[in-house]
Amino acid sequence: MELYLADNLIDGTGEKPKTNVEILVDGGRIKEVVPAGSVPRPSDIEVYSLPGATVLPGFIDVHTHLMFGAGARSYEDVINNDSDDLMIIRGSRNAYLHLRAGVTMLRDCGARNKVTFAIREAANAGIILSPRIHISGRPLTITGGHFWWCNEEADGVEGVRAATRKLLKEGVDFIKIMASGGGTQGTDSTRASYTVEEMAAATFEAHQVGKKATAHTLAAESVERAVEAGLDQIEHFNFLHPDGSRIWDQVVADKIVQNGMVLSPTIQTGYRQIEKLQTKAAAEDEILTELEEKQLAAGLYKLETKLEFISRFKEMGAPIVAGTDAISVFGDYAVGLELFHRAGLSPMEVIISATSLAAKAIGVEDELGTVKPGMLADFIYLDGDPLENVQKLNNVETVVLNGKVVVDKRLDMAVGLPALADGDVKMSPIV
Repeated sequence: MELYLADNLIDGTGEKPKTNVEILVDGGRIKEVVPAGSVPRPSDIEVYSLPGATVLPGFIDVHTHLMFGAGARSYEDVINNDSDDLMIIRGSRNAYLHLRAGVTMLRDCGARNKVTFAIREAANAGIILSPRIHISGRPLTITGGHFWWCNEEADGVEGVRAATRKLLKEGVDFIKIMASGGGTQGTDSTRASYTVEEMAAATFEAHQVGKKATAHTLAAESVERAVEAGLDQIEHFNFLHPDGSRIWDQVVADKIVQNGMVLSPTIQTGYRQIEKLQTKAAAEDEILTELEEKQLAAGLYKLETKLEFISRFKEMGAPIVAGTDAISVFGDYAVGLELFHRAGLSPMEVIISATSLAAKAIGVEDELGTVKPGMLADFIYLDGDPLENVQKLNNVETVVLNGKVVVDKRLDMAVGLPALADGDVKMSPIV
């Protein structure tokens, strides 16, 4: 049995924060959440405290790609030069970096061959220190489509149906569909790929066995088709048109809300590059090249329209959840939450998007996403109050996974380890 003291607790339900509470954990589950001192403690119980900190449920990232996180390298560079074995090792490192950022559950939305199967197996066996992991395995894509090099190309209704059944047989947790082109060379992110019927077939097969289906949707037409196909969730929803414009579609948005579809904006994709270009532009001794000026303008247009789309969906009551996508450095999670706040979500709504709502989106709401009796004991300690300043969501000091402290950054300092930055990997002691 373990006892965790919380000076402040935001439990993920949306209720008012609690102060001076005790979280009693037994066998990896939360047994009680009670006022401090209200229940007699066994003399031999382990007690953990971090005075002044705020306790939250562990964060959930609904959209990662563990095989990447390779800095500024392109998709093609990674695919052409890295073996599956290297991707498994890097993916394990990436999972740990996310854990240090407070992510206790992540969902991988596509990797080559059996890369994420191996990472998930290692995590489940306790071989690596990692968040809990759900995987889609190889994403479904048309021949030559986005992520075709993951090796699950499928065409036509029956081809898609067969590929979906194969993935389900292999044990994926959900189905990921590439409904439009993307960053893969030779694909067009402004145009849809799969038909409504093809995506509906994959979704039907997933639902037949109680699993969910989500779709990569950059192109406006792919958003509309994904809605008609009955998917559970859509990723990105850029409403991107062949002329390069990003235009809100109220008719499609209404259908998304009516159908109760979950939205994963992956808002931070490309944001760090925007920051770097803005810093260079502001420097007195540096000048942006013509290409960099175009990149900055395109990045800002994408960001501004995405913020607008999130704001509109928020006002419509759509469920919006937190996901990072193929970011260059794992552990850089909280910036997406800050951008949610910039889009109009309140601090409490931001927290819910990363905890209880994200848990519901991926089907684990009975186990994760809130700090209350009966739930798995996954929670984090933050330095500060995120309701006063959402940037405090980046100040993760302690991570508790399955009832055990797996990250305590005070121990980093005790053994002389600096804070991780820029993808450095210095393992925190396991306690």
